[in-house]
Amino acid sequence: MPRCKKCVEACAYNAIVILGQKVLLFPQLCHGCGGCRYICPENAITEQPRQIGLIEQGPAGSIDFIQGLLNVGEPMATPIIKQQRKLIDKEKIVILDAPPGTSCPVIETVRNSDYCILVTEPTPFGLNDLRLAVDTMREMKVPFGVVINCSDTGNDGVKNYCTSETIPVLLELPWNRRIAEAYSRGEPAVTIIPEMKKDFHRMYNTILTKVCT
Repeated sequence: MPRCKKCVEACAYNAIVILGQKVLLFPQLCHGCGGCRYICPENAITEQPRQIGLIEQGPAGSIDFIQGLLNVGEPMATPIIKQQRKLIDKEKIVILDAPPGTSCPVIETVRNSDYCILVTEPTPFGLNDLRLAVDTMREMKVPFGVVINCSDTGNDGVKNYCTSETIPVLLELPWNRRIAEAYSRGEPAVTIIPEMKKDFHRMYNTILTKVCT
C-alpha cells in the first residue's frame, strides 16, 4: 500500500507531505508524537533521534535549577520540556516556569501540575489571553489562581472577570520602576524590595492550603 497518505492525514502539524512520488518530511514541524509511525500499515516509518538543544542543571544558591536551551532556529520546545520533567525530584517543591499563551510547550509544562499561577495585566489584551488560559486550565483540570501584574494601571476588566468566574486573585503587584530596573538586570524583585517577601509567603501559603485540601 505505497503512498497511502495515512501518515499525512494523521500528522496534525503538517510535517509530512507527499508530492507525486516523493515523500517530504519537515523536521522543524515534527513534534515527535510518533503518530505517523503508529498508524503506518506498512511499518515504513522509523524514528531517529535528533539533537534540538541541551539541558543544563546545577545549584542556584539553595535551589536546584534546571533549564532547557533550544538550538537556534528550533521552534519546538516540547521535547526538551519532556526531558526536563524526567529530572524532577518529586520529593521536593517544584516550580515550573511556562511560556505565555496556550501552546504545546505550555500544555506540556502544566500537565499533571498540582497548581498553576496565571500571571496577567489589567488590559484588554491581558484579559483576552487570561480567558484562553483559564479555559485551558479547566480543560486540563488543573487548579489555578491569578496574579495581576502592574495592578494599578489599565482597567478593572481582569478583576471583574475573576470575580464573575470565582477565580482567586492570589497577588496584585503594582507598577514599580525599581522592580522593572531590577528585572532588566536579572535580579528578583524581593532583593530590591525585601518587604515584598511577606506577600509572596502569603501567596505560597494560600496555594499550599488549596493543594493540601
